[in-house]
Amino acid sequence: MNFSRTLIFILPFYLLFSAAVCAQTQEPKVTRYNGKVSQQFAMNRETPIIDHATGRKISYEAYNEILRKNPGAYKTQPVFDKYGKPSSFELIKKSQLLIQSNGAVMQNPDLMPEVGEPLPPFVMTGLDGKEYNSEKLRGKYILLGFWIKYEKPLYTLASTKVISDFVEENRRKGVEIISLGTTLNTEEECLEAIPKRNCGFVPVPESYGFNHRYKISETPFFILVDRKGVIKAMAPHTEFSKISELNLR
Repeated sequence: MNFSRTLIFILPFYLLFSAAVCAQTQEPKVTRYNGKVSQQFAMNRETPIIDHATGRKISYEAYNEILRKNPGAYKTQPVFDKYGKPSSFELIKKSQLLIQSNGAVMQNPDLMPEVGEPLPPFVMTGLDGKEYNSEKLRGKYILLGFWIKYEKPLYTLASTKVISDFVEENRRKGVEIISLGTTLNTEEECLEAIPKRNCGFVPVPESYGFNHRYKISETPFFILVDRKGVIKAMAPHTEFSKISELNLR
């Protein structure tokens, strides 16, 4: 392999959505859905490379030597920054990843943030043109919704009404919630897909990198962050009542 060339890493993510019946009638039913998501990220000699075992930065030459001495034992995967972009790459042993028989790398739910922990910061640009910086949003609740694309069978009126109802009910009580939704969709696709109704969140075009940053293993998935930037609740869409039934102050 000629390592002077830019390397392109294709990371397929297979997301499986199991059939589930919601605990409350107003929550939508999510049907079984098999979706394959592929993205390409480029790495060259100038790209920072981190050794997962030590947490230290290594040179491109050291990286190349590790791969040469241990053929097939490692995976190279992007590390997503607060902008949802792959700003560096991590060299990690395959034994530490969830790898399917077909070679697909699954997000490891054990690596997700946990309730009670500060949420790693983010900076998102919404479809409304505004920048949403988590560190500047302290004092407000933040509801993050993680999607693949805004299209059926997952994105429907029923699936978003529970979100808009939750945000609106709290707004009437004087509690402001900044609600954002990540997606693979481009800005043009968002404009076409988002119906003329309140979907309960500000779409964030081309922001699927945040799904990787927070190790989201199924979608739709939601994280509620409190006024101090600490995770208050987490839930897949079928268990959104864990969030919607909270009494926020």
